[in-house]
Amino acid sequence: MLRWSIVGQAATVRKPCNKMKLLQIGSSWLSYEFSGLERYYAELVARLPRLGTEVIGLVYELNDPPTVQGLNLFSFGAQDKSVARQFVDQRRIVKHYLGGIDLVVSHCTPSLFPSLKQLGDRPLICHFHGPRYLERMMEGAGAISVRLSRYIERKVYERTEHIIVLSQYMKRVLMETYRFPEKKISVVPGGVNLEQFQRSVSRGEARLELGLPMERPILLTVRRLQQRMGLQNLIDATGHVVRDHSDLLLLIAGKGALQKELNQYIETKKLSANIRIVGAVTDHALPLLYKAADFSIVPTIKYEGFGLILVESLAAGTPVLGTPVGAIPEVLSPLSSSLVLESSEPRHLAEGIREVLTGRRVLPTMKTCERYAAANYAWPTIVSRINSVYQSVLTATGGARAN
Repeated sequence: MLRWSIVGQAATVRKPCNKMKLLQIGSSWLSYEFSGLERYYAELVARLPRLGTEVIGLVYELNDPPTVQGLNLFSFGAQDKSVARQFVDQRRIVKHYLGGIDLVVSHCTPSLFPSLKQLGDRPLICHFHGPRYLERMMEGAGAISVRLSRYIERKVYERTEHIIVLSQYMKRVLMETYRFPEKKISVVPGGVNLEQFQRSVSRGEARLELGLPMERPILLTVRRLQQRMGLQNLIDATGHVVRDHSDLLLLIAGKGALQKELNQYIETKKLSANIRIVGAVTDHALPLLYKAADFSIVPTIKYEGFGLILVESLAAGTPVLGTPVGAIPEVLSPLSSSLVLESSEPRHLAEGIREVLTGRRVLPTMKTCERYAAANYAWPTIVSRINSVYQSVLTATGGARAN
């Protein structure tokens, strides 16, 4: 399991004049789920109080929460409940914490949906992390489940005053899929904790601490083990590459529904000597994994709304190849066009990996990657922009506290 701690980054902006009190509704706490959404939520709610914004957070599976003045985290409980029990508990718990709240912020439509009618005239902002029902459809969810997810999302977005998205790609998806008006959308990218990922260790030191081979070229991907992440394509690509580069080692960090299936696929392809699924990693080990790798790769085949792993890898000084899917080119192209692959097909993944290993594809240096991440994705800057959106929406809706 991940263990999460926030390392201080000094904000460079002044606190807003009007102090807000927010109810931030999330999914699961970071120590339970290995995903960008949970990391994003955890970083955001812990940093907002530094700008003078008071936060009450509600999530499932609340383990290892940080102690931050101005932040109070509470739990919906465990997720292994019936749908009916979850619905009742969510409605009851949200109602309990609504008193004195200026602004309700949702990162997870199913967690908010039962309480929509209880919000009164409080303004609602949603962080759009992706088209949930389309992702569920791609992962093979049943038709009833997909329709219910679509219904919940549409109802929540109909009630929403404003939506924050992570990329221009996500803005287009939101407008096209949900017909949400452009004037009510703000684009603010995800952030990265520079102190966590810009570790002053060498590649050799990182490999030594993690027990990784010192001489082999190492390729890393950090992904939930789900269908849309393109991991089977990456395994196929690795099979092609090792014909000429038999010492290549691919590390797959993450957990998910496909772990058993992917392990079996690796064995079937006789690639166990070249590919390891290392599972979920601790917050201490994650930056070391990036440092240990020669380069990383994001092989997504669909719906990549931003990709925090992209900027995490860059912040660690490790170049990252990505498929031309979703927002990946938005993040990587301004740094270097060489980081964007031709497609997500195995042959193009293999081609890109081979070109890096042979020096035909020149990647940015460690310092260039670090500077790019710091200049564009440092959390103090990102959280300040998000807080400004909150303040603007609160002002535009009257700023009255509904009790």
